[in-house]
Amino acid sequence: MTHEWRVQDQVIIVTGASKGIGLATVQALLARGAKVAMFARGETALQAAAATLDAARVMTIAVDVSDRAALEAAFDAVIAKWARIDGLVNNVGFQFARRIELSPEAEMRKLVDLNFFSAVFACQLAIPRMRAGGGGRIVNVSSASVRNDNEFAHMALYSSSKAALDHFTAELRGEVKRDNIMVTLFSPGAVATGSIANFDPAVLPDAMGAWLEKGAQFDGAVQPDVMGEALAGCFEYPPGVAVEFIEVRPNVPTLKLLENDWKNEQKV
Repeated sequence: MTHEWRVQDQVIIVTGASKGIGLATVQALLARGAKVAMFARGETALQAAAATLDAARVMTIAVDVSDRAALEAAFDAVIAKWARIDGLVNNVGFQFARRIELSPEAEMRKLVDLNFFSAVFACQLAIPRMRAGGGGRIVNVSSASVRNDNEFAHMALYSSSKAALDHFTAELRGEVKRDNIMVTLFSPGAVATGSIANFDPAVLPDAMGAWLEKGAQFDGAVQPDVMGEALAGCFEYPPGVAVEFIEVRPNVPTLKLLENDWKNEQKV
């Protein structure tokens, strides 16, 4: 018997969709029969990712999600193609590891713009379009670093921007229930996404040392497909039912190494 997915034929926007958790979420949604609009900044990376997917059920839009006007044009393009928006996954996440007193203003503003304001803008744009279609689902991707300080060290600005998203999501949920828009806060633990490539190599030894001061082990990391499946599952509940909060974390005691080492060398 063929399984009937609730997300079948729904139109879902996924931001940060060209790699990592975002791409894994796109793949999981497509496997359930959804149509997916992939948003990311880099056109080349988007096209490379989409080349492996079902072209009939995917559209790609290169957009800076922290630019509200550009993001609105992207939402309008989705409506123009598929006439509706049923779901939104705000997956953009940008990380730097740096001591608070040494964090430059431009870096801090970039973190807040990408990790917080991009999701706020996307929600603002999604609400009226979902309301017009009778409802929908919004999933905001936070971080387990908000609740677990052993994810890494010197991540204060990143974790703070994600904590702002947590509170925003709770407020949003209360505002849009009457519109049949269900809202989920999704909190992933450590994932092998390559995000360490964003870090300043000059500060990594300092951050690594501070992390090791919390103990020699952490809870490990998982591959993006684990998170993609969990995120897609948030769209499989009956109308009027939401996963309000879900945190998915590895639970394997693992020696602390930088990502390039531990993603292939997890140890119990």
